[in-house]
Amino acid sequence: MRKLCTIIVTAVFSMTVYAGDIANFVNLGFSADGSKFAFGQYGLQDKTYRAYAEIYAVDIKSNTFLPGGIFRTSPAKQTEGKESKSTFLALQNRAQAALSKWDISETRQGRVLYAQTESTAGNQTLFFRDFQTSDEYIVVLNTTQKGKTESSFYLDVEKTKPNGTKIKQQVGRPDYVRSGVKNYAVKKIVIDDTSHALIFIIEKNEYSAAGDSFRYMIEAALIN
Repeated sequence: MRKLCTIIVTAVFSMTVYAGDIANFVNLGFSADGSKFAFGQYGLQDKTYRAYAEIYAVDIKSNTFLPGGIFRTSPAKQTEGKESKSTFLALQNRAQAALSKWDISETRQGRVLYAQTESTAGNQTLFFRDFQTSDEYIVVLNTTQKGKTESSFYLDVEKTKPNGTKIKQQVGRPDYVRSGVKNYAVKKIVIDDTSHALIFIIEKNEYSAAGDSFRYMIEAALIN
């Protein structure tokens, strides 16, 4: 009986520790000239089961949101019990006029240069090659913890061309501290069809009293 109670308590504790939700990432595509990119995420808020959806359109050169480029459906009583994918599709429909104005299309999702695997999870330094251009990359994820639930990060990116020329660039905002974010991971790196615009898809481990959740953000760079 004591063993059974221990198992039950352990299970409840594990549920408490790992409670939270994981967002679904959506690549909404590049503009034809590779100057803009859009992405979205959606999911269900843990415990309340309230759906949420977000869409962000980014100017790649400045690595900033386009004016009017943020669209959100926040978790609320009105979204409780709703299917999260449907909530996202409704938001996408609302954002479509702006995305079309910026020439952003889901048909231009770029090429994946790197995708995190079980064996690379936790790696701070990433090595990979663009097999189409033969360019080689080294990407270093630098993180700084500011207490248990505050942190910042940036990326050091080095590109080596086939002729040996090296291009180095810092991507991100090292001094920008995000409250409630415990850690970061590079989940995927995508390049556009011009082979100049890089999108770094970053997973954020966010802390709350209800348990950790996982959300996405991107960093963007033009590396010629």
